Amino acid sequence: MTSGRLRIITPDCIPRRGEQVYDIATLDNVRDILNDIHRTGELAVRLYAEKFGDIATGQPLFLPPEDLENAYESLSPEDQTVLQRVAARIRSFAEAQKNSLKSLSVPIPGGFAGHDILPVETAGCYAPGGRFPLPSSVLMTAIPARVAGVKHVIVASPKPTRHTLAAAYLAGADGVLCVGGAQAIGALASGICGFPSADMIV
Repeated sequence: MTSGRLRIITPDCIPRRGEQVYDIATLDNVRDILNDIHRTGELAVRLYAEKFGDIATGQPLFLPPEDLENAYESLSPEDQTVLQRVAARIRSFAEAQKNSLKSLSVPIPGGFAGHDILPVETAGCYAPGGRFPLPSSVLMTAIPARVAGVKHVIVASPKPTRHTLAAAYLAGADGVLCVGGAQAIGALASGICGFPSADMIV
């Protein structure tokens, strides 16, 4: 986010020559949502979350770690075991990835040249909701962030199920924003409910 503007680039939103990927009305609606959130913060996020059915009127926007732990504890032992096994595999691979990246310093005439590998401060991890919740998306985004050393990890997911919340708990997320769509991206980029604005959204 630069100068109060959010730039979103994904492979499927880069138009090919002569191709219009999204209609103007959709882009205008998204722009309005992001601008409203930039201006009024949590108030706008709540308004859109309730309007689009992410949460019921008066429900919390943000669930803290203790709610995530309670969701995990409410699962059957079989479901807990499955989530633990998947989380362990993802964590193992993320650690191997991290170990393959090294800071570099090379002496050159007059000094040194090189690079450092540093984690971002805050990551927003988006997990789709809809008909089929995807706790796997939580594990595959939040665990690598934690392994990398990201200080704040926030998950956003509309109508999160117990399994989604449990996955966020196992991944070590700082909480779950119960919001989806453009309003979730705007909230993560702006920072609401006491968490900082995200340096990266995945």
